[in-house]
Amino acid sequence: MSEQSDKASSVKGHAGFRARFFTGTPASGRPTVPFSGRPPTGPTPSVPLTGNAPPLPPSTFTEEMPFAGRPVSAPPACTRSPGNPPPRVSFANEPTEQLPVITAAPGQRRPPPPRAAGRVVLIYEQQIRKPWRLLLCTASIVSLTVGVVLGQTEAYRTPTPRSTAAAQPSDVVQTVTPLTAPLSTITQRRLEIAGPATTLRIRTADLGESLYNIAPLDPSSSVQMTETGDGTQLTLVPAATGTAGAEVVLSSKVRWTLKLTGGTAELDVDSRAGGLIGAELVAGVSRGVLRLPEPKGTVPISVTGAVGELTVRTEAHAPVRVRLGKGAGLATVGGKARRGVKAGTTLRDAGWAKATNRYDVRVTADVSTLLVERIPATD
Repeated sequence: MSEQSDKASSVKGHAGFRARFFTGTPASGRPTVPFSGRPPTGPTPSVPLTGNAPPLPPSTFTEEMPFAGRPVSAPPACTRSPGNPPPRVSFANEPTEQLPVITAAPGQRRPPPPRAAGRVVLIYEQQIRKPWRLLLCTASIVSLTVGVVLGQTEAYRTPTPRSTAAAQPSDVVQTVTPLTAPLSTITQRRLEIAGPATTLRIRTADLGESLYNIAPLDPSSSVQMTETGDGTQLTLVPAATGTAGAEVVLSSKVRWTLKLTGGTAELDVDSRAGGLIGAELVAGVSRGVLRLPEPKGTVPISVTGAVGELTVRTEAHAPVRVRLGKGAGLATVGGKARRGVKAGTTLRDAGWAKATNRYDVRVTADVSTLLVERIPATD
């Protein structure tokens, strides 16, 4: 029973809501929409929602619409007979306000949106097949630029006055007068050569009544001779812009002992004409060659300076003994080559111990290569 009472009050409330808000006189210009299930209170014409509607007649509906701040009259009471419940009303099919649907005219269609068309352009650069042409052109431009700069520099340079001596013709050859001394009654002499030299050539020859002839190899250099108590000292004096070197020719009629106290890059001693009875190499020698004559007795040759390469050439029947105080990288004596010779090693030709005329070579410094050869008959 209570459930029916609740439903009746709910239906009553909905009916009062419809009576207040969905019927009655509308606002200005708004039509009245009838609802199914409720009889109209007055002659309210139905207004179509689409198209051009005629003006509405004045409504006889006197029920007030709710407004803010304005009292609303109570809705009429709804009576029902006992035992007859109110009918249930469905609101699913209530009419709603619909907007007119506007359809396009046949044959008229919206044109498609414009399409953006693009174009791809490929650019091909021709490859330089011969880059040497570009390099040649660049080198030519650089050469011309450098030539112009140098030409301008030379054009604005102050000329330097030339002296008369500097203006000599190029075909004039400077001559050097060799130093010489008379032979007199000298039969034995000691010659010491001091000072560094690039090239030193010493040989013996028949000079007639002269003791020696000495000349520098470079005209700008000079030589000085000094007489000492036991011989003669030759000093090589190099020039400021030249090299020191000399060619020494000694008389074969005199027995000579050579002593080299200055370093020499190239040493060439040729005494096959006779006269050499001993030699001392005190300073270093890069490359030296000793061509020795037939010995008379035991001829000593002492090497106390470092030697890079030393070659000793003797006659076929002149035996040689070599004593290596510090060894040698390569030593060849009697036709037999030995590498890595230890310090204190003695090498000799066959028959040296029994020979009366022989050479005794003693090396107390470092030597890289030592070679003992026989002088050919045609040399």
